[in-house]
Formats: sequence, structure tokens, C-alpha cells
Amino acid sequence: TTDMGNLLYDRQALEDADTLLICVPGALSGKDIFEPVSTWQEAGYGMVFYRFPGMDGRPVQPALNIAEAAREIADLVAGHPSKPVRLLGYSTGGPIVLTAATLMTGDIRIAAMSTAVEGGGGLRTGLMGLWDVVAAAGRKQSLSRHDVWVEYYRVLLFGRRVLSDEALAARADRLIAEHRPKIVMPDGGKPRAHTDDLRAWRLPENARFAPDRLHFFIGLEDPVFSRQQTLDFARKCGDVPVTGYPGQGHLLFLTGTEAFEDVRTFFEKGSEAQMHGIRVD
Repeated sequence: TTDMGNLLYDRQALEDADTLLICVPGALSGKDIFEPVSTWQEAGYGMVFYRFPGMDGRPVQPALNIAEAAREIADLVAGHPSKPVRLLGYSTGGPIVLTAATLMTGDIRIAAMSTAVEGGGGLRTGLMGLWDVVAAAGRKQSLSRHDVWVEYYRVLLFGRRVLSDEALAARADRLIAEHRPKIVMPDGGKPRAHTDDLRAWRLPENARFAPDRLHFFIGLEDPVFSRQQTLDFARKCGDVPVTGYPGQGHLLFLTGTEAFEDVRTFFEKGSEAQMHGIRVD
């Protein structure tokens, strides 16, 4: 694997690939969230992974700068001018791939999964997140950052319904037990390094996309960015389509693995193709 700045990829694999696939995770997540797409290499995709500060071997400083991350991705893509490009951004990775796409020409499609919205959702998202974390601390009767975060993770998985639905709560507990070693704790300066720039981020002036170029994929119980916030954002991006997954929260990469299948369907067949999720209006 080549380590070029904040991007991880195999130089020869990109040369041999039919299509470039740029995967950008979100705050407190690393390239391992894209494990379900690793098999796509067999279909001719050349994989590139962006590394967030403090993740995948990168130091915590300098902090994420969305414009710089976008430029770095666009510069790499510019070195492969004849190849189709597919951009997949999760959460905070959404603004990064949207910004990067405005710096590119050619055959481009962008999938934004559980995408962050302008300003990181502003006060509404900040207050709801704070409320969820405080409530998690109350349920655990603990101020341990680890205990509180793991409890909040249950809400990130399936939304607030997990607190009243026993079957869902049991499923959340199983997922957390299975993935516990991979759960990234909000420590070491990572939260600020990952999200400070998002709070100032606005959609670039030229970021208007045709419905067949950009598609949003969301959990319909996402406690971080509401369905309405995402729909408003999709309209601003060019009235692009939104596919939703009932009963899923923010962590679609763990709970809604069919979303990755839908992303690939969109990348290869466009927004009108049949998908597992439902169209959200």
C-alpha cells in the first residue's frame, strides 16, 4: 500500500483498475468501515482510502481541513484522467467528497452515506447530540467516557427507538460486543480534530449535481442528522435522490450493509436502478 499524504492506495492497482473508488470515512472512523466494499476490487475498482487525523496511522495534528482534503483527492484523480471516478463519503466524509467533486470533470458519481450537512447540522445537531450523551451518562450512572460512549453507540446504531425496543436493544448489544475492539473512543483530541472545520463548512457555490451524479443513503432513524436536514441538503445539492433504510441509525456501515450494495448499484446503473432501500421524499 502506498502512503501518499493522507491517502492510502496501491499505485499499481490504480494503474490496472478500470474505475477509481475513493472512500472517505467520517469523524471517529477509519478505513475499516469500508470492509464491505473490499470485494469490489475483483470487479475492476481501484481503492483509495482517506485517513482522518489520528486514524489509520496518521497523527492527530494537523486537524482535518475539508478544502485541503478535497484538493488532495482531486489531485490524485487528476493523475488518472481517463478513468471513471466513484466517490463514497460517510458522515463528515460527505462534505469532503462533495467538495472534491467540484474540482473534477469527467465520469463522476458521488454516494454520500449518513452524510453530514452544512455547518455539521448547526445548533440543532449539537444540542441533540449533547442531550443523547447526557442521557447515556444518566442511564449508565457513570461519567466514564468509555462507558458513556458505548451506551451512546447503541443510539447511533439504531436511533432512539433502541431505548424502548428490547429486541433492538439486544441486537445493538450483540453488534457492540462483536465490534468493540473497533469502536473509536472520543479521546486524544480526535473529536475536535475531526469536526472543527465541519462547523464552518458550506456547500461550494458550484456544488449542484444532477440526480444521476449524486445520491444520498441514510438511516431513517439517524439521531445525528435528521431526515428533514438531509432532505433539505439534498434539495440544495440539486434536488438529488435520497434512499433510506427503515430502523437504521447513523452507523449504516454496521447495520445497513445492504446500503453498500445499493451504493454499488448506483455507481454502475444510476439513481433509477432498483435498490434495497426506499426512496425518501
